[in-house]
Order: sequence, then structure tokens, then C-alpha cells
Amino acid sequence: MKPQDIAFCQQHIINFESVKLGFTRNIPFEVLGEYERMYREYLDPQFILTYWCGECVFDMLKRLITFYEINLAAQQSVQESVQPDVPKKRGRPKK
Repeated sequence: MKPQDIAFCQQHIINFESVKLGFTRNIPFEVLGEYERMYREYLDPQFILTYWCGECVFDMLKRLITFYEINLAAQQSVQESVQPDVPKKRGRPKK
């Protein structure tokens, strides 16, 4: 995922948390439009969201959550593997 898409998801993480609890909140159309764009870009270019269909929004967000979490975990593991191991200093502390 692009950094701006990750930032958008983090900014609106409450929507993902709601879906995990089994419901969706009233999400503004601008936010839904951005979710739809991401879904088309990353998962299915033919996807068309019916904004007034609660089940459609719920299913889309559920799939985006999975994609977001897998992508975030992969990026974190890459960052951890890139960071060099810094040896810890041993010995007596200075007085």
C-alpha cells in the first residue's frame, strides 16, 4: 500500500474497528469514495460500491481490513529486517 493510503486508513481506523465488532457507522461519502478507490486499486478494478447498501459497505471494509493488516505486517517485518543489530555495551557503568 502507498503511504498516503496507510495514513488514510489509520486516520479512519474507527471504521475498521466498527466492522471488527460487527457493524458499520455512518461513513461520509468522501470517505467511502476513498475506500472504494483503494479497493479498486488493490483488490478488484471492476468493483463498484453501492453506497446505500450496508452489507456492500461492510463486506468492502472487511476485505480492506484484511488487506491493510497483511500489508502493514509485511511492511513492519521488512523494516525490522532492515534495521541493523546494534550490540549492547557491556561492562561496568561509569561513575
